[in-house]
Amino acid sequence: MALRIELEGDKPGIAKFLAQKWSGSADVDLLIQRNQDGYYLSGLNQWGPEKNWHTVTNMSVDNEQLSGLVGEWLVDSLLSQENRVRFLIEIRDKQNQNYTDRGVVSIAETVFPSSALNTQSSISDEIEQNTLESDKVTSNLVESDDSQSVEPETEEQIIEIENEVIAEPEKEIETEIEVTPAPAISPQPTKTRSKLGLFIIIFVILLTLAGIGVGVWYFLFSQGKNPLTSLTQSNNQCNVANVTTDDLSFIQQCLQSKPDTDTVIDIINQAKQANKCNIAQRLYANQSLLNAKVALLYAKEYDVKFYQDNQCFKADKETAIYWYETSLNNDPNNELAKERLAELQK
Repeated sequence: MALRIELEGDKPGIAKFLAQKWSGSADVDLLIQRNQDGYYLSGLNQWGPEKNWHTVTNMSVDNEQLSGLVGEWLVDSLLSQENRVRFLIEIRDKQNQNYTDRGVVSIAETVFPSSALNTQSSISDEIEQNTLESDKVTSNLVESDDSQSVEPETEEQIIEIENEVIAEPEKEIETEIEVTPAPAISPQPTKTRSKLGLFIIIFVILLTLAGIGVGVWYFLFSQGKNPLTSLTQSNNQCNVANVTTDDLSFIQQCLQSKPDTDTVIDIINQAKQANKCNIAQRLYANQSLLNAKVALLYAKEYDVKFYQDNQCFKADKETAIYWYETSLNNDPNNELAKERLAELQK
């Protein structure tokens, strides 16, 4: 179930973190991911491909709402990104690490970076400085009115400027250019073609045909069994009915077999039918970052227009927008994603 996560303004560089529909404890870790390239926040304004969990303290839970203050490491890192970038925050319960939930973060207009504090201070200092200078000018004007005027003496100065123009005799440089006539090119006698060239061409053609024949034979007969073997292994590793380990290990083993897009979608549907929601959500999130087709289907899971009631997903506008934008990052010409994104953002 997608969380509703919000950041509300507190003071520059600090924001109030709110996560509604949270069923865990207040002892949590956060994982922050941006949809631009799927990178994770590793530190202040630092993003990378590796997952990095951040422990947050002084959080509280009241009526399924997780809340607390977060500092510059999160506020500045999010606000420094472009406006079109969206962020998915996953929350992990440290007291029960099997329980995680996620949601797209909504940042209020009252949230400001820590640099805004310096801006406010400089504005205050500038106003104070201008006030002092204004008082000083007023004081000088009063003193000037009381004092006697002093006329400065003018002294005429005659400055004689002697311009000496030193003319140097011009030297004429004569350059003699010797033109060497190009030697006449005498036409070479045309050589008659020999039969050797024809034999070489025929030999190269025969050699090429032989190479193509060997390649076709190797592909059809030598490699003929490998795709079937690979497909069988993939089916075994990616069959939800064969899950014997934890969900994460199953997903890792399945992805190692490099399943195609249709296979991934089939696994997700199997997981939904079997109420293996963690598998479905993780596969969606993993594959959607670089696969426009999977990202589009993931967005539709949360889009109220396409939503069908199930145990794994609930309609959520912000999450749908996040994955539609992710889909468009990989396929900018997807008309359905454009249409639904424009409709949801109204």
